[in-house]
Amino acid sequence: SDRNHLLKEAEILHKARFSYILPILGICNEPEFLGIVTEYMTNGSLNQLLHGKDVYPNIPWCLRFRILYEIALGVNYLHNMNPPLLHHDLKTQNILLDDEFHVKIADFGMSKWRVISMSQSRSETSLPEGGTIIYMPPEDYNPIQKTRASVKHDIYSYAIITWEVMSRKQPFEEVINPLQIMYSVSQGQRLDLSEESLSMDLPHRVLIIRLIGSGWAQNPDERPSFLKCLIDLEPVLRTFDEIAMLEAVIQLKRSKSLYESRCVYKSGKKADVEQISLNIPLNPQEETYSGSIQCDALPLRSISPDISRLKSVPKYNILSSG
Repeated sequence: SDRNHLLKEAEILHKARFSYILPILGICNEPEFLGIVTEYMTNGSLNQLLHGKDVYPNIPWCLRFRILYEIALGVNYLHNMNPPLLHHDLKTQNILLDDEFHVKIADFGMSKWRVISMSQSRSETSLPEGGTIIYMPPEDYNPIQKTRASVKHDIYSYAIITWEVMSRKQPFEEVINPLQIMYSVSQGQRLDLSEESLSMDLPHRVLIIRLIGSGWAQNPDERPSFLKCLIDLEPVLRTFDEIAMLEAVIQLKRSKSLYESRCVYKSGKKADVEQISLNIPLNPQEETYSGSIQCDALPLRSISPDISRLKSVPKYNILSSG
């Protein structure tokens, strides 16, 4: 049921307490209302950051590398829980960003606890539609086929996210039919790795291409672990000094503030800037994302803007089942 889905997500958030996982503050459990209360993420999702080019014309490379590193840290933590927790729905809409643009991984509605001795079946789960298909490995396309729950699902999604972060393009944006994506990917075709997508200015470009290529390998056994990704990314991150990182964060804050000021000026009156649409282009296959987090077929409605106006309390989100 919807309530069970929401309670499952609350349980997972409670157990998965880590710097780069969205923290749960509590549950509102009433006969007519059930909701999860989480920390409020002022900078929205990674999807909004990457594709809101009117708001953020430039995202410094150092911050992009930090975001990728923090995602890997968060998922590596999940995979090392006992039993391991597999997210199974990683995408840029589920990577939230706090005040300082640090990563908080969210939406555990499709996650799975992995039991080594047990074979997991996807037979009761309908094939996810929309944007999720973009981040799904080809071995999971058949909802009837029994597949063992594997950490290799998340690393495939991470490879697509890495490409998206470094290119600032929507994956498969030119393809309208999701079935066409599934067919192409199952035949071994992947996103473009040429300089048209991954600029020659990209620092450590060869490493990133290798990381992406191994992450979306057709054979799941050839994909690396998140620990291997961290080992590769950590030396790169150390090449960026702290001052450069602080300047990058300040630059994004200024860009956002400037955009909001222009929007308020154009409206001719003070507006609640948190309600202003960022006019982000959506992928044809991608479900509309409007501040909601998807839990299978269950939309977890965010009603945080109403709460955030109360200056006497900290900002937080309530994710509701109804």
